[in-house]
Amino acid sequence: MVLKQEYYNLYQTQIWKDIQSKVYQKDTFSIRLFGKEYFGLIKKKKIWPISLQRYQIMGILLPSDPDYIRSELQRIKKEYSKSRGNISFQLGCINEIISFENCGMRESEFVKDIKQMRLSLRKKIQEEYPLKLAFRENMPQSNIIYSMTKTDEELIAEMNSGAKEKVRKGMKKKVEFKIANPEQYETFYEKWTKVWSDKGFNPVTKKQFYSLMDFLKETGKGEIFITELNGEIVSGNICLLDDGHLVYLYGFAERGNNNTGGQHYLKFKVFQRAREHGYLYCDMLGGAPTGFDDHPLIGVSKFKESLWGTKIELYGNFDLILNTFLYKVFNRYTKLREKH
Repeated sequence: MVLKQEYYNLYQTQIWKDIQSKVYQKDTFSIRLFGKEYFGLIKKKKIWPISLQRYQIMGILLPSDPDYIRSELQRIKKEYSKSRGNISFQLGCINEIISFENCGMRESEFVKDIKQMRLSLRKKIQEEYPLKLAFRENMPQSNIIYSMTKTDEELIAEMNSGAKEKVRKGMKKKVEFKIANPEQYETFYEKWTKVWSDKGFNPVTKKQFYSLMDFLKETGKGEIFITELNGEIVSGNICLLDDGHLVYLYGFAERGNNNTGGQHYLKFKVFQRAREHGYLYCDMLGGAPTGFDDHPLIGVSKFKESLWGTKIELYGNFDLILNTFLYKVFNRYTKLREKH
């Protein structure tokens, strides 16, 4: 099944390109693939005397013609294998496997069926094309979006019981929702990085954070939304505003403030604001694939799914190996680094 064309492909938007190249100053490239122009990143790593490169494109829509896919992959491999240090070419494919309302997640048999669909698809892709399941997931394998056409009552009614309770706690405590001002950026960054570090994730550097804030202010393409209790920030989100979509980029909720509603109340207020300002959808920017309980994003997914919304299962990430020996060396090197 091919993804519906109205799907918002953040990874190939101008705002995403600008953030990656201008804000984070990453090495980028462009390529014509499957009849379209795509933007991608070049990941460089020096291991001993060898300089290695991995090419990565997220947001690719595979065409329906298998022969065309094979011919294009052969062309890429021939072209990019010429350089000695090139390891692989990763494709983050946004073709849709299935989409469903998150209420369906409560049925165990449904979850098993979706997991089997993904496993079968992975096997088929690796049998039909010179692709290998990516050893590192750079694009989420699923996405969760919310329609902003719904009223507050409808939004709350669709949440699970835990999410409803937290939203009501925020209301009861009269937690304040607002846009952070520049004087609050430092506090936001410190709280955000602490929460993320405690969970084992690495947030952006302070320099990158302030560069992102400058970019969003200059372009009008984003805001930091926060909640406060007694004048203290207790949760926050950095959101992008683009093409009728409000996109959740980063966020945190402090532990120990359970009576403030945490991220659930904050998201509810963000949904309200998005609707009031004419945004059509809130894009939660991914989660774990359905049925994979050991996935690193499973906790993130459970939170997002508790707010209901629509979950879209995507094809995911596959590697076109350019140099088999270097690919194996890099994978082993990466795993050893992660253990330490």
